[in-house]
Amino acid sequence: MTAVSTMDNLTYEVYEALSYLNTTTNASTNNASDVAGPSNTALYIGGIVMLIVLLWGLFANILILIVIFTKRDLSNIINIFIISLCINDIINLGFNNNLVMLSYFLGKFPTGILGCELATHFTVLFMGSSLWHTGLIAIHRLIVVVFNDFYKKISKRAYTCFVLVFARVIPLLFLAQPSLGQMAYYESRLLRCIVKKNHGPYNLLVIVFLMILPSIILVVCYIAIFIKVHQSSIAFRVSRQKEWLKREIKITKMFGMVFLLIVIGYLPYGIVRSIDKQLQLSADFYVAITVFFAIGNCCNPIVYGAMDKSIRLECLKIFHLTKDQEKDNGNAHGIAQTTHMIVDPEDVTEEIPLNMSTKNTQTNESFTK
Repeated sequence: MTAVSTMDNLTYEVYEALSYLNTTTNASTNNASDVAGPSNTALYIGGIVMLIVLLWGLFANILILIVIFTKRDLSNIINIFIISLCINDIINLGFNNNLVMLSYFLGKFPTGILGCELATHFTVLFMGSSLWHTGLIAIHRLIVVVFNDFYKKISKRAYTCFVLVFARVIPLLFLAQPSLGQMAYYESRLLRCIVKKNHGPYNLLVIVFLMILPSIILVVCYIAIFIKVHQSSIAFRVSRQKEWLKREIKITKMFGMVFLLIVIGYLPYGIVRSIDKQLQLSADFYVAITVFFAIGNCCNPIVYGAMDKSIRLECLKIFHLTKDQEKDNGNAHGIAQTTHMIVDPEDVTEEIPLNMSTKNTQTNESFTK
């Protein structure tokens, strides 16, 4: 009887062990399928597209830097901000985008945990810097257009240095924390490094201070600019009004487009990651939105080239693609003489204050005649 009981117990224990082993094996198989990475087709296509846009982004940003640095007539405050944004883009493309592209070709992250951590924080750093650039540029446009008298009194060099430093200091503050170096991990499903789930407050602060706040600043400033332009337009004669209004709207649109490209590049990935916290969506889908993000990072030079005529003409001139360059320069010089506007180191609005009354405008017209 005892022997039978012992055999029954042994049989039951063996059965339990086999059942546990089978359950564990099935769970491991399910987990393996859950963390399966993107398909080879998606990786190759994504890698090739990212390589193309990476080369384009580096080439175009460097070209714009060369054009602005070598042409003295392009050395104004707005173009200094463009230079700063180009430098930010070049570093971002050369480090972050390059690592993601390599991970697609290699099928794994190309560096160790240190590079993984750096890539995570550099993404936040350069994203925040780009957004704060656009936010502070919006404040700059507000001061020039709405508070022109104040703008004339301040030191342009000190003001420019403040904007360039402040736009980088705010994102750098997010690196000053005790958990630095232990915040990221490699997610094989995404083939990239992300912040650990227990750092939710950090992610919230990034969203509020590096995305929402500069976005609000930009929207409020540009609304105020357009309102002021509309209210003050009747104070100018028709020809000068059109030239000034055209310039202000063009500059505002240009940096507005830069802002939209930055936000559109980050939003899809950020929204999807916030919704799909368990990474249940297809890994190929994550490849697609990551590539979309990379394309957005490389489009800023297109905005500068398409919406800034001076930069566009100089870029084309380098490749001998403009035959009427001298004619264009002559026309531009004639317009500047006719309207008595100085298109040089500072904004045109310094020569055409918004507070100019109709009486003053008439006096200037008589003087011109």
